[in-house]
Amino acid sequence: MLKPKLSFSQIINMNVGFFGIQYSFGLQQSAVNPIYDMLGAAPDEIPLLNLAGPMTGLLIQPIIGALSDSTWSEKYGRRKPYFFIGALMCSICLFFYPFSSSLWMAAGLLWVLDAANNTAMEPYRALIADSLPEEQYGQGFLTQSFFTGLGITLANLSLFVFQIFFKGTIGSLPMWVYASFFLGTICSITSVLWSMSKTPEYPPSPEELIVLKERNKGMPHPAIQFFLSILTTLVAYLVFFILLIPSIFDRKLIRKTIHWAENNPTTKVLFAQNLEIIESIIQMPSVMWKLALVYLFQWYALFCYWQNAAKSIALSVWDATPASDPSKYEEAVGWTGLVNGWYNIITFLSAFFLVGMARKFGPKKVHFFCLIMAGVGLIIFPMIENKYLLFAPMTGFGIAWASMMGIPYLLVVNEIPKERYGVYMGIINMMIVIPMILQTLTFGFISKTFLQNNAGQAITFAGILLLIAAAATLRIKENKQIDPDIAPVSGGH
Repeated sequence: MLKPKLSFSQIINMNVGFFGIQYSFGLQQSAVNPIYDMLGAAPDEIPLLNLAGPMTGLLIQPIIGALSDSTWSEKYGRRKPYFFIGALMCSICLFFYPFSSSLWMAAGLLWVLDAANNTAMEPYRALIADSLPEEQYGQGFLTQSFFTGLGITLANLSLFVFQIFFKGTIGSLPMWVYASFFLGTICSITSVLWSMSKTPEYPPSPEELIVLKERNKGMPHPAIQFFLSILTTLVAYLVFFILLIPSIFDRKLIRKTIHWAENNPTTKVLFAQNLEIIESIIQMPSVMWKLALVYLFQWYALFCYWQNAAKSIALSVWDATPASDPSKYEEAVGWTGLVNGWYNIITFLSAFFLVGMARKFGPKKVHFFCLIMAGVGLIIFPMIENKYLLFAPMTGFGIAWASMMGIPYLLVVNEIPKERYGVYMGIINMMIVIPMILQTLTFGFISKTFLQNNAGQAITFAGILLLIAAAATLRIKENKQIDPDIAPVSGGH
């Protein structure tokens, strides 16, 4: 089907919903860990309390990507049902989150909130490829990048601004926390509803409908498939990794297992989306495996930063901890929101510039130098005692964050089959969340044993990991036919 070119206003309307989704992710980046601190979490408990984000990303995004690839409804469309349900659940969780009266209530709500965000975000990325002709991909994804930066920036700035206007405490948390999350509640659902009302979805071609019907033959309703896939995902992944070792010597072993499962009515129903994900991983081009190594160090480092930024600033600038001086720590949290807001402003201002640099020098070199900037910035970050000077390393970090959100996709975009766009976006997200899961499971021990639970040392450790990620980037071989204008942009997890 030949897709018509859309006007700039139509592309804007299509991406407005991404603003609300990313506002929620911005609150998770900057507000959730300080809330854990205020509710009494020990420093070495923080990583495990952040397990929700990467685990739901690992479970939800690939499944939603595969399901939305296989969905079409004349009434509801292909991608819209998923990001509407995700945004609705996200708004409900954001509303109730400030009422958390205990650490485990906050952690439990974060699991539901992150699952909702991932449900909304994955099909939203695929919607761009569905709706735009190829020559407008760059404009579509850069607009999505703009709303990513705008949503996260405003979420971070709200933490600073609302401290000025909302004083006092309700329950266990300050009033400004309630104000930020209530604004997120409104932004999440209204922005998605706006995009849904303004953006039609194109129906599949007759040939695509035939393929969809054949793929869905004998399968239950997508909602049932979703819950079955969630229940069976861990089993499927466990079997996959058990078979992965002998398959090194016999590459046909996993393929034979998948072929048997696809032709068995029971396993096909139970593991449908899991089978497609595993099959796509097996067929993944080698460049994606090399990117996975870069992502291992890169995203482990970023999780270390987000978990420790507020505490590091409190120590270096205010010489305070949540226990020693709660009021100064709250001030540090607000300033952290301002600092994080700044790097996100730099992110969406530099996104267009980086695409030009990638075209001129190649995406590998651009990402390498951006990771160097971010690594050096984080190494000096805990040494800065003047709160205004913190914006200097965060400027480089913001440029690097823009690169992390888009440039790595340039290295793999031409290798991804377009008919599996949704599932491969989910697999790339798995490369992001698996390092985060490793961080949540291991960093508590590292922090307590080697870093004396010192937030500043944790930030320095993150900077060193980013330098290792930069070195790993040099192992990737670029595809000379890459067109930087068609790169998708990531966001969140």
